[in-house]
Amino acid sequence: MRITRLLALRYTFGLRKKVAVTLISRFAAFVIGVAVFAFFVVLSVFGGLREFGLQFTHAFDPDIRITSATSSQFNSNKDVFIALRNHPKVELVSATLSQEMMLRFENRVAFANIIGVDSLFSAVVEGETMVGDWGRPGAYELVLGIGVLSQLDGAAYDHPEGITLLVPNRRNTEMLNQQPFRAQSAVVRGVFQIGAAIDENTAYAPIAMVQQILRMPENQSSALYIKLVNGAEESVVQQDLHKILGNDYDIKTKAELNPALYKMLQTERVAVIAILTLVVLIALFNVVGAIIMTLLEKKGNLKTLRQLGATVPSLRKVFFAQGLLLSGLGSGVGLLLAVFTVWLQKAFAFFSIPGSGLPYPIALEWSTLWTVVLVVVGLTTAVSWLASGVVKNAIRQ
Repeated sequence: MRITRLLALRYTFGLRKKVAVTLISRFAAFVIGVAVFAFFVVLSVFGGLREFGLQFTHAFDPDIRITSATSSQFNSNKDVFIALRNHPKVELVSATLSQEMMLRFENRVAFANIIGVDSLFSAVVEGETMVGDWGRPGAYELVLGIGVLSQLDGAAYDHPEGITLLVPNRRNTEMLNQQPFRAQSAVVRGVFQIGAAIDENTAYAPIAMVQQILRMPENQSSALYIKLVNGAEESVVQQDLHKILGNDYDIKTKAELNPALYKMLQTERVAVIAILTLVVLIALFNVVGAIIMTLLEKKGNLKTLRQLGATVPSLRKVFFAQGLLLSGLGSGVGLLLAVFTVWLQKAFAFFSIPGSGLPYPIALEWSTLWTVVLVVVGLTTAVSWLASGVVKNAIRQ
């Protein structure tokens, strides 16, 4: 075993009679290093872009959202919700009340889901308005999606007369000539932009205003938005809340609120890993070439070792170890440089998104590191073992 390691080290790092063989071995280590460097950096960039995109997608999504499984609204002052607020992993709880309404400004009309939010909402979610401010508690003010605002006319923003919100009146048989709609004026104080699916049909308002328009008591809510303490695992808290609330409520984590998006991102990540794995595999062909060239150069030595009693499996291990050493040297240097490069970008933001001035997003994650290590180790082991199988044929010739 010791002689096997010594021969592998000599064949890998020692000087050869033929300079070409030495250059091929060094080039093989260099190429695999470049491939591993690219593998880690591209995955880190993908992770950074994923986090950057999710910041907008989840701008107004809580860590956990609770809705009723049996009705559109519920009483948020029940004892069970008081126990929820006292959960050690729950930092803040915000109540919301949503209702589809018609918005009118001058001669233009739009329909939107008006979400009434309390004073804690802006602290529970990460989103910020693109222009303006959040509506003040108790005030008749709105924060519109930019798509809703464009339907009404941009002049509606901060217009002194505001816009009119219309909601159908419940029929009352005791009243004659009842108006079909209840109307309420509100001023547009802010505009947000997340994505077309939300911007074109969503608006936010103080919850007291929505309750007043709908003529509902203060404790009625459509959903509870929960912010967890730092370090809390969403899935674990979700299970605890299921035990507290039972099956009458739907409890969803941030990921479950956008299942299609997460599935798409996971599919894209798998596709990127598959493509980069192919790049590493192609780079490993240089290691195969280096092993074969060494075999051809050392054919005479191999026959001598064979006559001295060395077995074919032991000689095969020499070149298998050589393949591991070449790949390990190249991939190790490439991985260290890649980690250092990603850290530099994350810490000092040398590269920016063109035209925006924002640092190019990148993520330094353990999952990326282990993915690269496992792929490279697996491919290197397989390729080196297959390439070392040529020893048997080389001895016979």
